[in-house]
Amino acid sequence: MRVPDRSPEMPLILVVDESEIAREAVKDTLESAGLRVVGLESAFGFIRTIRERAPDLILLDIGLASMNGTKLVQLGRQHAPRSTRIVLYSGRSPEELAVDTRECGADGFISKKTTDRALVLAVRGYLGVKVGGG
Repeated sequence: MRVPDRSPEMPLILVVDESEIAREAVKDTLESAGLRVVGLESAFGFIRTIRERAPDLILLDIGLASMNGTKLVQLGRQHAPRSTRIVLYSGRSPEELAVDTRECGADGFISKKTTDRALVLAVRGYLGVKVGGG
């Protein structure tokens, strides 16, 4: 079994989003802020990735076609370390995301309409750490 990619200096974020453009944009933004990012384009490999990589935060598009995002939150809770934060990431309205967050037990949500700086600040907030970058 692989040693988990846990490092207090550089938290690991798992981004699950079917859109390659969205995944890569988030990856570039968060990596420029000193975070490590791994991306998945679907639910396939989700549990294996969580077990092998032990992410500090899972940023999850709730609108995946391959599996309901709320089901992935449940799977994440079952297989990720207790300290892992699970955050919904979607283009839905904040009102819809707030309801989805409550119903599925996620730790919170971030709108896809968020600017790069606001995304980094929100992720830092969920991680509860100060990470390099502006």
